[in-house]
Amino acid sequence: MSTSAPAAWLERTPRRLVVAYDGSESANRAARFALRLVTDPPMEVWLVYATSAPLTVAEPRPDEERATETTAISRGLEALRQSANRRTCKVEVWIREGPPVEVVLAAAEEVDADLIVIGTRGLRGARKMTLGSVSEAVVGRSPRPVLVIP
Repeated sequence: MSTSAPAAWLERTPRRLVVAYDGSESANRAARFALRLVTDPPMEVWLVYATSAPLTVAEPRPDEERATETTAISRGLEALRQSANRRTCKVEVWIREGPPVEVVLAAAEEVDADLIVIGTRGLRGARKMTLGSVSEAVVGRSPRPVLVIP
């Protein structure tokens, strides 16, 4: 009886983590949780942020608004990287252009990640118990294990 690749990943300790990051509180919780998983080197973590313009907007966003958002994201990613470096693990920050789902899945493939860690935004009402659209799509399309942090 042969073991499929996803099942084999579940049988070993994750050493290469891709963490999806969008600046939300949910993403911060997911990143902090992933960094707590780092117990001994040589674990490696990639914090991945996808930049993409919305497909439809009621009003175009000014360049300075987009720059402010990118600066805030960069600061958040750098703070996470610095806190991880105190644990002496390798942490890389990747800011890539494209749709978030595609960027996260491509990053996981590129680094041969053992695990993808992603947050889900806190939705209200009846949808509160469901995943966000990006996390749901990553779970549905990834051949790798995905850990979703609420």
